[in-house]
Amino acid sequence: MVTNLTLPRLSEHQEQANFFAEVQLRYQLRDDFIRTLLFSVPNGMLLGGRNKFALINKYKAEGLHPGVADILYLQPRGEYAYLAIEMKARHKYEVTDVQTEFLRAVNGAGGLGEVCFGCDDAIRIFELYMSFKAV
Repeated sequence: MVTNLTLPRLSEHQEQANFFAEVQLRYQLRDDFIRTLLFSVPNGMLLGGRNKFALINKYKAEGLHPGVADILYLQPRGEYAYLAIEMKARHKYEVTDVQTEFLRAVNGAGGLGEVCFGCDDAIRIFELYMSFKAV
């Protein structure tokens, strides 16, 4: 008998954490993978506390910019200068205008910018990017 199984609804945080764990596992022994150039951008972090607005203003003064992709890999590969991934949970299909604008700017400036819906989608894009020759 076949049952209707549904995958658990992972949060964007869980999807992104799974992505980093999987990339580390798959690429840690590759000479052409530079781990220090792969990182997340805590742009969408929730700031709490009594001085929430003071913190937001502080980070804006330091260069915080809305819409910046969640994951950056700054190693040039193939025809691309870098990779930018906007991570979304598999069940969340909302991409804001500022996120779209950022990815458009990435693609126009020689990078590869993509929206990924879940860890598997992000791994697929990262594998594609890693298939290009390191510059």
